[in-house]
Amino acid sequence: MIRTTVRDNGFEGILFPGNGRKDKVVIVMSGSNGGMKLTRQCAEFYHKNEIPALALALFATKGTTPFLDRIPIEYVKSAIYWLRNQGYEKIGIDGMSKGSELALIAASMYEELSCVIVRVPSHFVSEGLVGRKPKSGPSGTSCWSLGGKELPFASYKCRSFNIINMLLKHKEMHIITFNRDKDIIPESLIPIEKIKAPVLMLSSKNDTVWPSYDSALYMEKRFAENNFPYVYKHVAYEHISHALLTRPPFLYRLAFKAERNNAKACKSDREKIKEELLNWVNNVW
Repeated sequence: MIRTTVRDNGFEGILFPGNGRKDKVVIVMSGSNGGMKLTRQCAEFYHKNEIPALALALFATKGTTPFLDRIPIEYVKSAIYWLRNQGYEKIGIDGMSKGSELALIAASMYEELSCVIVRVPSHFVSEGLVGRKPKSGPSGTSCWSLGGKELPFASYKCRSFNIINMLLKHKEMHIITFNRDKDIIPESLIPIEKIKAPVLMLSSKNDTVWPSYDSALYMEKRFAENNFPYVYKHVAYEHISHALLTRPPFLYRLAFKAERNNAKACKSDREKIKEELLNWVNNVW
């Protein structure tokens, strides 16, 4: 296991070596939770299945910004160059939720990324979020930046989120109404047709955080319209929540009705997710 820092390497991350192979490695990113806990867990899944993985921090760590706001895309670029120097031949990327935005943006820019996996994806750049939960809200700026300039983004129409009231009303993390009600301008759409890699999209029809299923359908349509020359696949799950993790923390089971009321079905979906991830990395890529 190797740790990196923004100061020394241009990004913060933890590299898990898998079985020591150097033919391929996956950059892994989680979502609006920030920190490294879930990112690290996702990277460890690959590691335990003999696939090297780099857990990449986005925000809310010692060396990164505190909030999901104007995060540099250069983190991915720096990680790519660093992994090349470590001797890895092929580099893939796996982004979940907000991490899916960055995975798609980076893959559309850096052709060194030869495999793309997005879980509960979004096909456009969203407005950032600032403040401590449960009082966090729209930042007025983009989630992502490049060269110090923020990327065009889709704004929230609702300018304040009352998470406590939402939990009391819906008995779960139910913010899909906020995330459906955005001003999606053409400039905020991610140019996914520029990706030069096979793309796996995993969505949930039971997503109460944002419309990942609709986004994946949109991406399928756009790939088809542009005669995308690489393999792409969309797998939509019926039961699982927004937490498309192979092993969700206990609190996530409390946060989503799907996890509480359909635990057996969600467990089955997760076994299928494991199979899709490993097949994509080992056989399709």
